[in-house]
Amino acid sequence: MPRSVPRLALAAVAAIAACTRPATPTTVPTPHAADSTARSPGRAHPAVRPVRARPPGLPPIPVVAGSLAVHVVYPASDHLITSADSTFVLGSVGNGQATLAIDGQPVRVYPNGAFMAFVANPPADHPEYELVAALGADTVRATHTVRVRTPETTAVDTTHVEPDTTGEWVRLDDPAADQLPDTDATIVGRPRPGETYHWFFLPGTVIWRDLSDGGYTRLRVDSALHVWVPDSVAHPLGADARAPWRVAGNGDVRSAPGWEDFVLPVGSRPAYFVEERDRAIDLTLYDTRGNTDIIRYPTDDSLIRRVEWEQVANDRVRYTLHLSAQPFGYLVLWNRGRFVLRVRRPPAVDRAHPLRGRVIALDAGHPPAGATGPTGLYEGNAVLAVADRLRALLEAAGATVVMTRTDTEPVGLEDRPVIARRANAEVFVSIHLNALPDGVNPFTATEGSATFFYRGQSDPLARAVQRGLVTAMGLPDQGVVFRSLAVVRQTWMPSILCEGAFVIVPQQEAALRTPQFQEAYARGIANGLRGYFLGLGGPP
Repeated sequence: MPRSVPRLALAAVAAIAACTRPATPTTVPTPHAADSTARSPGRAHPAVRPVRARPPGLPPIPVVAGSLAVHVVYPASDHLITSADSTFVLGSVGNGQATLAIDGQPVRVYPNGAFMAFVANPPADHPEYELVAALGADTVRATHTVRVRTPETTAVDTTHVEPDTTGEWVRLDDPAADQLPDTDATIVGRPRPGETYHWFFLPGTVIWRDLSDGGYTRLRVDSALHVWVPDSVAHPLGADARAPWRVAGNGDVRSAPGWEDFVLPVGSRPAYFVEERDRAIDLTLYDTRGNTDIIRYPTDDSLIRRVEWEQVANDRVRYTLHLSAQPFGYLVLWNRGRFVLRVRRPPAVDRAHPLRGRVIALDAGHPPAGATGPTGLYEGNAVLAVADRLRALLEAAGATVVMTRTDTEPVGLEDRPVIARRANAEVFVSIHLNALPDGVNPFTATEGSATFFYRGQSDPLARAVQRGLVTAMGLPDQGVVFRSLAVVRQTWMPSILCEGAFVIVPQQEAALRTPQFQEAYARGIANGLRGYFLGLGGPP
């Protein structure tokens, strides 16, 4: 699961957005007050034991008859609960025949001893859950201490610090990306401090800073656009620095076996924006004037059929690359005073064997971070088992598979797309399991399969794989979701992230322990990939 939602080991998914990832959850229905089976502090709560029906495609939960023991998986001890009045609690009691109550509220125990409840937050002056499990004459009591949001814990710091309005030229460089090649190192910009990523800058771009506030720098990209970046990536050039001169000159289209380059001399790295359209790519250069009189094309190649340009504002120019095929991938490069937009060719696909010869990157999500189910199934282990099965299916069909990890050692979030690009993979599939954020009632929320994408080139892949997941796994269809997640923001190949099931739901966690359900997850992705590449092969 790529976001900061209830996860026990969540340390850095701040990164599947910051560059890692945003802290908002998957889109799930928000429960209404009437859906809650819990009480708010000071209100009596009903003795209700909500039951989540098992989807028909899931195997029965195995019976566990172990020793009685209360183990709370979520919320973790001393976890700060961020919901207003209620949240879910999950864990296990070791025996499927036991009974359980949390703060006096009866809670369903599943055959394997797992439990999941939606209960009121404890009072702030006594932030503890009281759990009582019973099995025959045996009773086990446990106290689980958490932290509860109060006006004090959520108070906004009202200390006023005057923003720095000193304007100056800065150079954008990220010390954390110093070891990355130019093709992998980018600086990300936001529409507002702390909001989602939307702009991507080449390291070394010189740009005007007109405001610094709260750890963020505001950049004047051109006369009509401001973008925010962390202070740490904006390095002042000093009082003697001069404005960069950016005029785009005559262009060239250069052909290579796997791509075509559109090359423009500009003089200084510009801020840019790339947008894919139907058989076209728009390239916007900020704080730049166009002076392109000639564009040379190769005689016998036509991926980039023609290029048009327009000075859309005094300091903003847009180039439109008309393509002979749908956009499949691109890279932005800087080479000795020239801005290069490298447009990737779609692969030639054999319709009789659409996976034969394909190069596919599989990313088993986590560690670090990751979600954990009520009986302790860790997301990182579960998805690695799925990735191993998927690799076998794809290799049997003739594909070459690149794995971002093959064991339980952590792999950095920013390293995963780099592994795929260096292997020249044609698609990237990140495999995850989902969870819910504090305050969402798991007995009313829709929990099924979803597939995430960010680039337009990845939309057809996301839809094909999502259809495969829903058919093979039999869980509710949560659709395809546009979202700015780190591993799907890469541009050189269509990239998606799958959330096949919810590991925190007892029935789905139990199913994920079985070879049959792991195989179903893998088969769903494989069938989706086959359908996607079949589509690239053209009409029958």
